[in-house]
Amino acid sequence: MRIFIHNVDSYIGRALVKELRKAEGGLNRIFGTTSKAGEAPAAVKRIVCRDDPKKAKKMADTMQSCRLVVISLFDCTLDDLHFAINAMKVDPKANPPKVLGELESEVIFLVISSVMVWSSTKPAAPQTAIKDSDYLRRSPKAGSKFEQWKEMEDLVFNCFNREASQVKAFVVAGGLFYGEGEQIFADVFKDAWRGVQSHAIVSPGVNKVPTVHVRDLARMVRQVSLTAESINPLETPPYFLAVDQPPAQPSVSTQKDLVQGIVDEMGEHYQVPRVSYEEAMSVAELQEVREALTLDLWMEPSALALNEDFCANCDPPGWICKNGLLANLRSIADEFCVGKKLRCMRIIIAGPPASGKTNLAKAVAEHFKVPYLAFPVPAQSSDLEKMATQITSNVCRYRGYVLDAGGIGFAEAEKLFRYDVEVPRNEDDVVEEENAEPAPPKMERRLNEETCPAYVIITQAPAALCKGKWQNAGGASLETFEESLQAYIENNLTPNIHSLQDFFQDVANKGVLNLPIAGKDEEDLFESARIYIESSGRPFNYLPTEAEVSQQIRERRVEKLQEMQKTTATSQDDHEAEQLREQQRHEKRLEIVKEHQAAQQKLAQLPLREYLMQYMVPDLTEGLIEVCKVLPDNPVDYLANYLEEHAAKASEDVS
Repeated sequence: MRIFIHNVDSYIGRALVKELRKAEGGLNRIFGTTSKAGEAPAAVKRIVCRDDPKKAKKMADTMQSCRLVVISLFDCTLDDLHFAINAMKVDPKANPPKVLGELESEVIFLVISSVMVWSSTKPAAPQTAIKDSDYLRRSPKAGSKFEQWKEMEDLVFNCFNREASQVKAFVVAGGLFYGEGEQIFADVFKDAWRGVQSHAIVSPGVNKVPTVHVRDLARMVRQVSLTAESINPLETPPYFLAVDQPPAQPSVSTQKDLVQGIVDEMGEHYQVPRVSYEEAMSVAELQEVREALTLDLWMEPSALALNEDFCANCDPPGWICKNGLLANLRSIADEFCVGKKLRCMRIIIAGPPASGKTNLAKAVAEHFKVPYLAFPVPAQSSDLEKMATQITSNVCRYRGYVLDAGGIGFAEAEKLFRYDVEVPRNEDDVVEEENAEPAPPKMERRLNEETCPAYVIITQAPAALCKGKWQNAGGASLETFEESLQAYIENNLTPNIHSLQDFFQDVANKGVLNLPIAGKDEEDLFESARIYIESSGRPFNYLPTEAEVSQQIRERRVEKLQEMQKTTATSQDDHEAEQLREQQRHEKRLEIVKEHQAAQQKLAQLPLREYLMQYMVPDLTEGLIEVCKVLPDNPVDYLANYLEEHAAKASEDVS
């Protein structure tokens, strides 16, 4: 069968291609348009467009040659719909619509819509579900874009589904889509994965929200196309509701259940706050999502979807998520991670104390936006149990972790990353003896691939270098360092003892990066670790793009250069200031010497008599008077000492 899909590269278009490609006994041929050239799924046979009259004619001919034409109102304008109806040789602008000619064969014209077109519809009776047979009463919210969607649905019904019409028109209205990477719930999943507590429940949050997996919607389209020949749109409602069927009706998933459930599955639990409708709609970029989440409809899936043979030939057969989003959160969360290229980054960083492993682990965790975990030194059994709980949490399941291994060795890693599983016994192991006690179960030790690190980094450094770094850091005492180093040596560097590296290389079959730290700063170590981790491809994980990372590196280098220049300039200024002060001191010394030389020259020019009368006779006279007063035993020595002391005192006064 030839199938035409409008915008095959859209979220819904890709799901349609997956479900409509396979046919019983072969493959269908798919044609369509794209919103972005060159991004169509590989299964699409031909891409057409209507950029000019020649291409438009080719596109119309292609649509007329197809048995099934699928138009999604999510990716369609009124102009696109008019073109598609014209291609079916009906003038949609005429009143009533006018047939322009005959088609070579009958065509199924199917429109994909949303339950938002029913947002203001009341049930036929209290406490009853809305059914697709109520489609004539459907009513969208006043002033919303879904009023035009309803007009487009009615336009399709008016143009086709008439006596002698060659085109059978149907509408499949889906609940809020989820799965395959998400569209409506994308921001809810994104913030839950990132650990951002920005979620909100529009009060009171107990409104019933009809949902559907996007591939279940595509399967409904497939089922309608296969049963279209037996359906008379003039007698049977041409409208089909594609919504989940949770097992406990009328307990349809509520807004509160959906938002809180996604948060608890992908992140750390917190009570999502309730906000008023006005507060919720104040965030412009989230208005459409929160508007959809405030939908309050209890809807019953179409009878076509409830048949036991619904899509029985698909792989897997039947519904993808019949019981709804909440019942399949684990698989939907996995689909989201695959669709958004989010990778679980499980990394362990080990090494001797003060080798830089802790700072490296924190830097890697911050860069890849994953939780940082650390072992105490020494690690006790209770620490292993606590860590085993942490690495199996939902946060680590979807995002991963960076584990600072502390001083653990082979034994601790074996307990943490392996587990016992019972395996069936071989016939040779069974001993057939009467009255023999049952043999104990046969256990096998296996690696836990869901928690075991994919990347192992071990820092390499001699003890002397680590000791020097420890002392420079000014942390705990040297006794603490010696104890930590001894614990690491006993677990990893003792002869004939298996090390942590042996566990990952020999048991887990993981590559190990031995990272020497001598001569490297923290930025060099991080860059080496990043290159190793990204060797298998850079994860998306909402990280900065490569261009942004390069820009950040350049900015850091510029800042570092500017800081060095500033430091150099400051040092140079200090040196110049010191030189200036030294010059001032030297000039002052020269001035003192010059004054002394001038005084000596002045004294040398005095006559001897005048010199003696000015400098010698007064002191000698005072000395003789002092001798007469004291009457010492040796007057000459006393006078000599007196003159020496007086001369020293006079010298101090002058200086």
